[in-house]
Amino acid sequence: MKPISDNRPLVLYHGISSYHLLECILHRLTRHPDANAILILPDFIFEKYPQWKRLKGLFFDRVFLFPYGRIPHKNETQIFSDTARFARKLFPFPLQNFSKIYVAGAHFYFSLYLIQEKIPFTAFEDAAGLYRCPFRLWEALSARFPLHAALADRYGLIDLSHPLIQKIICLKETKTPYDRGNRLEHFSVEEVLENLPLKQRKKVIQFFLRKKIRTKADGILLTQQFSNQGLLGEEEQLSLYQSLFAGPLRKVSLIIKKHPDDPLHYNAIFPGAQVIRPVFPSELLPYVFTKKPNTIYTWDSTGCENLKNHFEICRLGGDNSVPKPDYCQFGVPTGYRRASETKLFTK
Repeated sequence: MKPISDNRPLVLYHGISSYHLLECILHRLTRHPDANAILILPDFIFEKYPQWKRLKGLFFDRVFLFPYGRIPHKNETQIFSDTARFARKLFPFPLQNFSKIYVAGAHFYFSLYLIQEKIPFTAFEDAAGLYRCPFRLWEALSARFPLHAALADRYGLIDLSHPLIQKIICLKETKTPYDRGNRLEHFSVEEVLENLPLKQRKKVIQFFLRKKIRTKADGILLTQQFSNQGLLGEEEQLSLYQSLFAGPLRKVSLIIKKHPDDPLHYNAIFPGAQVIRPVFPSELLPYVFTKKPNTIYTWDSTGCENLKNHFEICRLGGDNSVPKPDYCQFGVPTGYRRASETKLFTK
């Protein structure tokens, strides 16, 4: 591997979730294959991907862990101070040296450091299609971390409106009310994966999953992390999936793909169903089975936005909402007034 001081363009990626990690890998491979690429991941990434060190040399030149777990959510002054201190300690060179900085998970505190230093950057939308629905990000973040949500909102890191954000990488539609100043750049994980050379795609998949999954299931259930986000209690989330099992999924042979951050167990709810144990982004589902099921069932997972060309998608939530505890049953939660229909942002 070439040293950090070589003459290649210096490119920085930041990601938080499994989806972000896959996006960063694919973007680096296809948009900056010859760059000196550095990746920033959160310090808690090892909980999902203990093999994270393999990213260095496999897809990136260096990988740093940002100590998010050591930044308490006390007040704005403390958060800015801690973030700047850790960023300066982490990097042995100025961030101004990077020709491009790409931030997935822009609502996390690393973006505040870039803003503090007046460094422009490109932001990825937080999940596929979520740029069009920023209220959903705010809703999930504010449920558990209200100060974090308020700061991200105040600095334009929820709707990605901050002027230092030069471009927004997202699933771009031909018309959207959120396209301010023609900043949107289309990037489809589904399309990129499909068009990757076979050997390269296999290399990406094998980082996350060592061998293919055998199943006789007819459908895949994608769970969501409602309880982990604080949007539902654990019992309420389990009750939701019990309702789905007793209702529309009662005759479906299922294999269950849990959200990478969903801590709940589904064996008791879906007796006889197969549960996928390895953690990987759902966008890899078209390539991980010896015999691929035809249908994906989900309440309203954003992961389906990058699976439409490979599966029949059955959205059980209907109205693109988080189920309200009073309506943990199959069907559209009637009477549920979403944040988008009221005043969302704090500014």
